Amino acid sequence: MPQLTEHRLPNASALADALATHVSERLREVLKVQTSAVLAVSGGKSPIPFFQALSMTDLPWHAIHITLIDDRCVPNDHPDSNAALVRAHLLRNYAKSSAFSPLIDWDPASDAPDFDAVAASASDVIQKIGRIDVAVLGMGPDGHTASLFPMAPQLSTGMDLGAKPGCLRVSPQTAPYERISLNLAAILNSDTICVAIGGGADKHAVYEDAKRETTNQYPISHVLRHTADVPTVSVWLHN
Repeated sequence: MPQLTEHRLPNASALADALATHVSERLREVLKVQTSAVLAVSGGKSPIPFFQALSMTDLPWHAIHITLIDDRCVPNDHPDSNAALVRAHLLRNYAKSSAFSPLIDWDPASDAPDFDAVAASASDVIQKIGRIDVAVLGMGPDGHTASLFPMAPQLSTGMDLGAKPGCLRVSPQTAPYERISLNLAAILNSDTICVAIGGGADKHAVYEDAKRETTNQYPISHVLRHTADVPTVSVWLHN
């Protein structure tokens, strides 16, 4: 199993700055040997300072394609849309010249789409973009990552490493909204994975359990304990 590296920072601001530096350095390395790079990011409120710090980094953003790890099945202008969050906080400053491919494109003036069809379309997008060079994941207090939630009826499908890398619809039992999420095969097809974990004793305890436990009861365990040579995985925590 590849070595897991940990970075423990004193607060959320320090984590955002350090993670932005790490991700930008990795993207620069990729662009030394490739003409383009793919960055996949997670949503929620926690990544906002990281997005803001990364957007202020002078990179060849025109050569960087951004997509999402997962998103909630809500209209484009909904306050809980991860795509809206990326547009507001990452696709600005230097990063405004990057390309962005959301996983769901729901016109607020239209009725709800067929979410299974949306997942199939999102899979096509991910396969067209190509392998993810840097993926930035989060982790919930129940050990979920992306929208691969414990107890979701689609979890076993999403965790199937024999599946083609892509997306699936997920119906969380413990969180609002239907979701579109990368499957584990797509996540572990990345070259570099960063897992950003916020403060709080409960989350830190779940992380410590997840990196040691052997039953893979937590979806994040499949990332932390993967057995392939790549991707490399780093974990970023703050007090």
